[in-house]
Amino acid sequence: MNDRAWDPAARALLLALAVVAGGCYSGVSGFDRDAAGGDGAEGESGGQEGGSGESGDETGEGEEPDPGRVTMHRLTNAEYDNTIRDLFFGLPVSPSADFPADEVSLGFDNISNVQSVTPVLFELYERAAEETIGQALVATGGAGSQRLEAEDVGGTVGSVCCGGFWNLNSNGEIATTITVEADGDQELVVRAYGRQAGPDLPHMVISVDGAAVVEIDVTATEAAPAEHSVAVSLPAGNHAVSVAFTNDFYDSAGGLDRNLYVDWIELRPVGGPGAIRDLVLTCEPTPGSEAACAEEILGAFGKRAWRRPLADSEVAGLVGLVQAALDDGQGWEPAISLGLQAVLVSPWFVFRVEIDDDPGSLVPHPVNDYELATRLSYFVWSTMPDDELTLAADQGTLHHPEVLEAQVLRMLEDPRAEALVDNFAGQWLYLRNLDGDLAKDYAEFPDFDAELQAAMKTEAEMFFRTFITEGRSLRELLTADETFVDARLAEHYGIPVPEGEGFQRVSLEGLPRRGLLTQPGLMSVLSHPVRTSPVKRGKWVLEQLMCINPPPPPPGVEIPPLSPEEGGTMREQLEEHRANPECSACHNLMDPIGLGLEHYDAIGRYRATEAGLPIDASGELPTGETFQDALGMVELLAASEDFTTCTTRKTLTYALGRETTAADAPYLDEIVAEFESADATLEGLLVAVATSDVFRMRRGEE
Repeated sequence: MNDRAWDPAARALLLALAVVAGGCYSGVSGFDRDAAGGDGAEGESGGQEGGSGESGDETGEGEEPDPGRVTMHRLTNAEYDNTIRDLFFGLPVSPSADFPADEVSLGFDNISNVQSVTPVLFELYERAAEETIGQALVATGGAGSQRLEAEDVGGTVGSVCCGGFWNLNSNGEIATTITVEADGDQELVVRAYGRQAGPDLPHMVISVDGAAVVEIDVTATEAAPAEHSVAVSLPAGNHAVSVAFTNDFYDSAGGLDRNLYVDWIELRPVGGPGAIRDLVLTCEPTPGSEAACAEEILGAFGKRAWRRPLADSEVAGLVGLVQAALDDGQGWEPAISLGLQAVLVSPWFVFRVEIDDDPGSLVPHPVNDYELATRLSYFVWSTMPDDELTLAADQGTLHHPEVLEAQVLRMLEDPRAEALVDNFAGQWLYLRNLDGDLAKDYAEFPDFDAELQAAMKTEAEMFFRTFITEGRSLRELLTADETFVDARLAEHYGIPVPEGEGFQRVSLEGLPRRGLLTQPGLMSVLSHPVRTSPVKRGKWVLEQLMCINPPPPPPGVEIPPLSPEEGGTMREQLEEHRANPECSACHNLMDPIGLGLEHYDAIGRYRATEAGLPIDASGELPTGETFQDALGMVELLAASEDFTTCTTRKTLTYALGRETTAADAPYLDEIVAEFESADATLEGLLVAVATSDVFRMRRGEE
């Protein structure tokens, strides 16, 4: 966009509007209901202390269930990127690449009580808003069109006037270069109008690479500029495009002056998608209609960005910012860009705001349908509600359980449900940990490289995706007897390379592997560079699959890492740790589980011996049940009540963005019962969570 929009005066206006539109940014985010057009939110405490929304009080017998309240959610980095993508109709940008990493609590990065907005992050939000709007107003979906503003290109004669048009006030041209990515048919479009004077109409010549492709007598006037187009076939590469005015007429005595006014030049692939710019800027103003056009654009864009309809006063504030920029001499596009940027830096966009009519009341109440649509879309898709969810909120029907269930089922069939793989399973099951540098000792594991690591991650993601698409019981997460491998991973498994290209589904029948827990990716993540780690593995099973948190080591106790040089098996070395009274409390919980996975080395290969000795993979769960190896352990875990309850608790924590407490026990019991009655499918679990009162309701806080 034009840098003039970010002069100090314009920037001050933008920041002022952000405050008026929804409160002020700081670690503690407050909102003024009256300042936000009567549709604001109560003050809520952010940061890491206070305002958690969890009282921790147990629900006594006869007391009303307490759905709790949640500190106002800031969009996570992943949610921010996804929301920008969908808000701008697929714009391929990732603004959060420059943001600080999100804080993680309870195993997830969407826990609202540890989120904050620092001054540095606010500056990055400003920059992201400016750059995103700039790209959106010239970018297109897929191989779409390219638009160049005449005021930015400039001409051989004339100047900018009339709300962003370039006035060719004598014979001359506007010339630029456009890059075509691929050979094909194109439509070259010029938006322009003429000032009529003398016997002839203004004559416009559109040329490509020095050759005229069309000559037009322009009948359009200032009251109704028109798009003038011509079909061209262009090879890939750079092409010179010009728009010339060739029949100037001027009569000083009669006050007559024939001119040509050009707004923009655009190249559109024939049959390609429309420009993102046209989907955002839904109108083009004529002189004097800028405010009405801005109101149309910002009202529609604001509703999608803020995930609710805007109050008249909010739209008026945004339009006022655009008008102030116009009055300051800026053109239409820089002015409307400033209004769009104000929407993106507002707390109403950066936070998922929920309203309490009586913030101090502890009486539970349903969130409104727009807030419910937002909760649901960020739970399943990690992004903003789509048109169908918003329509259900407009109609006031979304809160009905049958409507919620239908929406969840629809959403699971949408490609955006991939967010459950990336963000929910990615964190709960450590799939994200397979990104980046997974250091392994080269001397010990020369076959481990980036290609193998990437294959491990793909296997785990494809495996979890089947629980979204195939209605499988989540118990099979631990017991499934098939997986996905490519040639490289098949070699790692020691099985024949499957037929076909890329990854193929293969049976594990007859192999000492079942489900996610014995996949090489997870086993690699839960190991050291040189050796396995029964401690890491046991702790992961306890925390992620059973929701049992081992106590932390006593203060000041340092446990030396186990080393191959010490000799003996891992089981023998860990026995020494458990003999230490300061270590035994933790290790007696973790080690018997982790040792059950000792058949899988530090990069997940199966082995029968360690240090020349047979591996003893027997162990015991905290419930007292014993097993002989990993296959026996996963069968016990999958059949256990601990697994279904913990899976439900993890899902509810992710869905609400807060810790579950004793007050949530009645809701958890109901969700677990519905989950199990739905054959323990992921689909059934998501429906049970979305239709539960704890998801659909909240309370205030004294």
